[in-house]
Amino acid sequence: MSQTPRIISHIIIVDRILGVIKPLKGRLILTPGDYIAETYPAGIKVLPRTRVINLCNDYGYLKTGYYCSLMADARGQRCTPSVSEVIHSNWKRLYAERFAALEAALNDADVIAELDRQDILDIYFGRAAKPELQEFTRMAFDALRLPAMRITLGRKSGRLSIRNISPIKIRDITDVERFNLALDEFSGARWFNPRAREGSEKYWLAILHNPHDPLAPSNPAALKKFIRIGKTMGFYVELITKANFDSLLEFDALFIRDTTAVNNHTYRFAEKAEREGIAVIDDTQSILRCCNKVYLQEMLRKHNIPAPPSQFLYRRQKDFPQIPDSGFPKVLKVPDGAFSLGVYKVNSQAELAEKSKEMFKSSEIILMQDFVKSDFDWRLVTLGGKVIFACKYHMAKGHWQIYNHKSTGSQYGQVDCVRIDDVPETILNAAIKGANIIGTGLYGVDLKEVDGKPIVIEINDNPNIDAGFEDQLLKDELYAAIFRHFKTLIDR
Repeated sequence: MSQTPRIISHIIIVDRILGVIKPLKGRLILTPGDYIAETYPAGIKVLPRTRVINLCNDYGYLKTGYYCSLMADARGQRCTPSVSEVIHSNWKRLYAERFAALEAALNDADVIAELDRQDILDIYFGRAAKPELQEFTRMAFDALRLPAMRITLGRKSGRLSIRNISPIKIRDITDVERFNLALDEFSGARWFNPRAREGSEKYWLAILHNPHDPLAPSNPAALKKFIRIGKTMGFYVELITKANFDSLLEFDALFIRDTTAVNNHTYRFAEKAEREGIAVIDDTQSILRCCNKVYLQEMLRKHNIPAPPSQFLYRRQKDFPQIPDSGFPKVLKVPDGAFSLGVYKVNSQAELAEKSKEMFKSSEIILMQDFVKSDFDWRLVTLGGKVIFACKYHMAKGHWQIYNHKSTGSQYGQVDCVRIDDVPETILNAAIKGANIIGTGLYGVDLKEVDGKPIVIEINDNPNIDAGFEDQLLKDELYAAIFRHFKTLIDR
């Protein structure tokens, strides 16, 4: 009977096996020659997604460290530092451009006090020896990606400056215990369960959330479910906030459960994840296409997807549209509103003029649509081009939308989950067609059904997944479907 191969999560490359780095389960320590030749011990399985930490002594052009990062890139393995970062580390003029932002963080009052009379600062994987330095050391690692770096400091007129940044050779590491602790944190070894069965695969997923947002797309109970169910499927799930931007490199995937917008931190997180080869939902294209209703409306029109009759209103247009009384009510939307914010119903020409004037203060263009009355909205959520669940969102009590921001009582309408087989085929097809013009991510397609025909109202890149609401029917299987999709993205 053949033995199950041991899955390796990290390859650590060192010039000489000096005993500095602790041998742990899931970790393979190799010399550059063995790594380049792919000479692995018997019973070892290295996957394309195996991560590489390059601790060679020399990152110079065409030197050993350079070739190790180059080979990792060619094999599709995420390497720290990457080959481009190795190149940058040799071009002082490139990384010197980043000194200004680093020096601003360096001159924080707490940092200055902590570094009093200290001329050298050693940083291991962005971890600081003391909490007061953590923000700066994370930023330095994020900018340069040197696993072990030495920053030489200068002082002038009470301010700290950076004179030089250089990699530290393994043999020159002075605090071996702190280095290993930082390596364990960076590689996830601190949470790795030594009793886990041999060969189990581990993925690291960051969920970006805002614990202070009352309209977050996933409630606290849902986030707890993501953590619990992820663990059963081989995922280590960590909740992060916008303050953890510099830690993103440590994860295999990013799931944004924070309200997305092109001009806030969520887009920057998505862009960074894409740049680093980290699987991400929502991706930047999805955020861009869904968060602007003007863009979305034009996409729906171009692809002949049924939507309410619409037109764009321009702040500077000379001939403001004159609507006959029979043409009201109308719905006005700011391009980047979310959770029913920035959406207004007007019932007369006077209301249209007054409300549009107010809305033009924040946007050059607003969207005007015919009002489509219904008792509920269909919400079909797709992932990877397939519908994974369907709901009926009923209008809030006494209101024309599913969410009433002005209500002092219950603000939400009732949510009913519906079996996918029970969704009318026309609604199902319209939702899939609408989602496919955006991409293959996680989308919530809002539709109304009028005389048996679908009308797409919006496509959301950040649909709600709340415990007790959207998971009423599928229970844990809803969360499991998302983890299976992430596994496919990571392995790909």
